Amino acid sequence: MSKVWLLLRCSIGILMLILIASGVHAQSVDIMSSPNVVGSGARALGMGGAFIAIADDATAASWNPGGLTQLERPEISLVYDFKWNSERFSSRSHREIEGTYNVSFNGFNYASGVYPIQRTIAGRNLVLSLNYQRQYDFDRKLNFHYRDVLGLTGGNVAGFRSTIKYRQQGQLSSLSPAIGFELTQRLSLGVTFNIWDESLLPENEWEIQLDERRVFNINGAMNPWSWTRFSMQEKYTGFRGFNITVGALYRATERLQFGMVYHSKFTASVNYERRVHIWGGAGNGFVTGRRSQEIVFPSAIGFGASYRFPNDKLIIAMDVTRREWDQFIIHDPDNRQINRRRISGVTGLPPDQNDVDPVYTVRFGVEYVFVNKKKAIQNLLPSVRAGAFYDPEPASNRSDNFFGLGRGDGKPDDYFGISLGAGVLIKNRVNIDLAYVYRWGDGVRRDTFGFSGTSAEVEQHTVYISTVVYF
Repeated sequence: MSKVWLLLRCSIGILMLILIASGVHAQSVDIMSSPNVVGSGARALGMGGAFIAIADDATAASWNPGGLTQLERPEISLVYDFKWNSERFSSRSHREIEGTYNVSFNGFNYASGVYPIQRTIAGRNLVLSLNYQRQYDFDRKLNFHYRDVLGLTGGNVAGFRSTIKYRQQGQLSSLSPAIGFELTQRLSLGVTFNIWDESLLPENEWEIQLDERRVFNINGAMNPWSWTRFSMQEKYTGFRGFNITVGALYRATERLQFGMVYHSKFTASVNYERRVHIWGGAGNGFVTGRRSQEIVFPSAIGFGASYRFPNDKLIIAMDVTRREWDQFIIHDPDNRQINRRRISGVTGLPPDQNDVDPVYTVRFGVEYVFVNKKKAIQNLLPSVRAGAFYDPEPASNRSDNFFGLGRGDGKPDDYFGISLGAGVLIKNRVNIDLAYVYRWGDGVRRDTFGFSGTSAEVEQHTVYISTVVYF
């Protein structure tokens, strides 16, 4: 065995022991992924999510609890969704990572029970509801190859090739009692109390799994003992937090309505567990760690307007929402790396190293109901919907420079979407709705790997099915 190979083997062995002892992340690629905000209900999402100034069905507790007063009968509702997400990466600096990566998942999106109370102060409407709503998704899957080189003394070049499998999965849901009260004939207010507690919602957790297999070489020559494998699992459990959603609905005229909603910022406690296993020709080892973290989730405020045409068949709506993603901070006081004790949940960097601007979501929607005024009772009342939206995601938007990616200006990644929906009310008792949402972004997710000249084309397809039963 040559002296160069012997030196490399000793260096790798020492490096692995340091990594195992310190628990430092051994991968070459830091994969960043913030949670996705989830909308509720097939009817609302069939209109592109422009629902703040409508909010006249059971999902009002999530869009605008001020709209709950429009519900006149007890009802129960259930929403289920199916999602298919695709990321297609391209890179000037690392062509080997190029490819298309897909993930699909499904689950309950929303469930609620609503009970109006008719006899209240001054005859005003008072409505109570209990809701389950999935509010954040973490699902993502990547499988790719990666390679890099490193200069050594004496003109030698060390390199490695890696195969990396990354899986992020989980969700955050809330149990949300809500109340809506008609303050005047024109103005209604409402509040939703979002309880985030894994003891009530056992699925309120998420995890990251990463497996990397790496082979080293010097000057292009491989050696069988030079392989290493790095396996990491990060789990977030015991999630607990509380915030409120406050909403108002104002009926300016019989046809024109305005809505406002505010989702408060909140700090949640979570149990963090990290397991790392490194093994290979140069040695092996295992390390695990558990500690408590605090995660701050961002606030959001939205405004909407809707207009119902005189024939009562057509309604149009528009919403604008701002979400403060710079507030999304992970506080890890027991982290051994001092500069990692407070990091942005978007970029994975200390908050002062990269800006994260707020995102503004703009949504348009339309609904047409096939009302037949010649019939006193219409046993089947069909409707169709469509929508379009601009729905950016937070990002650091780091720019290319001579040494790679530099500090970003915090500009979000641009995403756009369209939606189609249809529904039918059967004998004024059962409502069934279906919606399809297509969302896409081009030249986005440069934060995923942090490589110069690297971006993705993202496509997301979602189908929502809702049913409401009136009593």
